[in-house]
Amino acid sequence: MLILVAGCSLQQNTITSHIYHNLTAHYNTYFYAKEGIAETEKAILKSLDDDPNKILLLYPRLDTVIAKSYKKNTDEVIKMASKSIQFHPNSRWVNHNYLMVGLARLYSCDYQNAILTFKYVNTKSQIPSLRHAALINLVRTFTEMRDYDRAEEAIRFLEKEKLNRYNQKKFYIEQANYYQVRGDYNHMVYNLSKADTLLTRKDRKGRIYFIVGQVYQKLGFNSEAYGFYKKCLATNPVYEIDFYARLNMAQVANLASAKDIKLIRTQFEKLLKDAKNADFKDKIYFELGEFEKKQSNISNALKDYRLAAHAGKNKRIQGMSFLRIGQINFDSLKKYKLAKSYYDSAIGSLPKDFENIDLIKKRQNILGEFVKHTETIALNDSLLALSELDTATLRHRFDSLAKQDQKALVSKKKKRKISSDDDVPVTTNVASSVPADDDNAGTWYFSNRDLVATGQTEFQRIWGSITLEDNWRRSSKISTIADASSQPSVEEKKVSDNQKNKTEQKKEKKEDLVAKIKAQLPYSPEQKKQAADQIENA
Repeated sequence: MLILVAGCSLQQNTITSHIYHNLTAHYNTYFYAKEGIAETEKAILKSLDDDPNKILLLYPRLDTVIAKSYKKNTDEVIKMASKSIQFHPNSRWVNHNYLMVGLARLYSCDYQNAILTFKYVNTKSQIPSLRHAALINLVRTFTEMRDYDRAEEAIRFLEKEKLNRYNQKKFYIEQANYYQVRGDYNHMVYNLSKADTLLTRKDRKGRIYFIVGQVYQKLGFNSEAYGFYKKCLATNPVYEIDFYARLNMAQVANLASAKDIKLIRTQFEKLLKDAKNADFKDKIYFELGEFEKKQSNISNALKDYRLAAHAGKNKRIQGMSFLRIGQINFDSLKKYKLAKSYYDSAIGSLPKDFENIDLIKKRQNILGEFVKHTETIALNDSLLALSELDTATLRHRFDSLAKQDQKALVSKKKKRKISSDDDVPVTTNVASSVPADDDNAGTWYFSNRDLVATGQTEFQRIWGSITLEDNWRRSSKISTIADASSQPSVEEKKVSDNQKNKTEQKKEKKEDLVAKIKAQLPYSPEQKKQAADQIENA
């Protein structure tokens, strides 16, 4: 027994000593350190906040806040691995334990010490696969630090090395992660595609295939995207990945005939009817809108985008839906006021890190200025045109305007009734932020009630409030007496108290509308000049 103990001492370099230290270092310390790293990696993966509406991350970003949640694990790894190095310095597992220490430091965000450890393994180890593993993890460390130059240097070195199957797979994935962080999707998808044949189920193949499909879809390679989404489904992934893969396949499918288009619509309908997708209806409607937009079916696309904005509480999807409606109104329908309203709603819902958010805000601001100027032009053009009409023609025009206004109100009431009958849940915060689509908004200023309201405010700012009476336009009569819209008459109060029948109410509303417009007409040369100047400035 004494001979055996003596043979196992740190100073001995015998066969017995080597066997003892190798076995003890491997099964008593390295094994537990490796298990600790595996548990840490599971904890890190749990921190992934996947949003399939954008390209999924290959790795969650490391940070000190998350690191605190698994600090006990990483501390234990360093403790166990250090014991092995200290008590079994002649074992073959020394550098393996150093590698575990390096990983523990990497996951703890102790990047400088992680770099020193990985470099030590690369320098001291006689095992090529271990040196390669250290360098691959060095790439990860530099990537987390955003030290792209040194990460690139390590990548270029490893490209010249002959790696074993496992390290080659890890190297491809590590490169893909590096390029994803840098936003280089071409090189990212190239490396993931190269890793394809090396992946095992433990690598969560379904998720990686889904990411490859997303990147190919973003780059416009629909056929390749479709193929990888199909491969993703074949791995039987978690339900959310399965759902989004099927949804995305509809967007990248090759549509050779009307029959294919009909088939895709049927698939969307099935997804909407499936009870398991109750929480994903907003996403389904949004993707259906995207599909209809690709088919140039603008009216259906708008309908689906509106349903998407109302069907759930996902602020990102709400914002994307508002943005799409705004873009269609801007690019296709040329309804700039409506486009501006939807851009406002989009900015209120989209996250600050949304892609091209600065460009979206820029267009929103430009639209705001543009709409303000076009409203000024429309208002003054219409006022000048009306001021040139004789009394009879003016009265006829007012009657026509009142009828249009009444029709618009009836139409909106019908739309609200239809909307309330639809089986679509409406969240309060969304409903209040959705701009009202005005189908009655024509080219003539007074056919748009929103513009009229804006014009009234602008008129009062310039001319003050005008009494509603004959010959109000005489210079001696211009005053700041409150007009009927701000100081209702006794008769109007009776109307508001429902003391008159519906016929009288309609008549009163008509007269009120006519009076408001008449109060803004520029009759004097001074008023006409000012209106013309405003048009020119706008």
